[in-house]
Amino acid sequence: MPGYALNLERLRLPAIGLLGASVALAHLPESVGVPCPLRTLTGVPCPFCGTTTALRQLAGGHLLASLAVAPFGIVLALLCLLVALGRLPSRISVSLWVLVPVLGAEWVFELVRFHYL
Repeated sequence: MPGYALNLERLRLPAIGLLGASVALAHLPESVGVPCPLRTLTGVPCPFCGTTTALRQLAGGHLLASLAVAPFGIVLALLCLLVALGRLPSRISVSLWVLVPVLGAEWVFELVRFHYL
């Protein structure tokens, strides 16, 4: 299965923006956030449902609450921090053999959390 080549240097500003937005969201009312288009239209959560809330909880210092909402949020925050600090190689290749099971596991987690499984 092929992989995707990523230029992490080009992702530095978006990573910083995501981290900054997470900190800002931690200080705003919980009603402020990004609605999931799939869940809004169908009621079924996507693999990324809860990521905004997880990042908000993490930035507010609530690690366990972040894990309970979406474990992928912590992984995403860590990756963004490493990219923002330049602690990863400038280019990486992500194998679909890794990406598909990780996203699949996150989606199963969300389907269980929303009582679809």
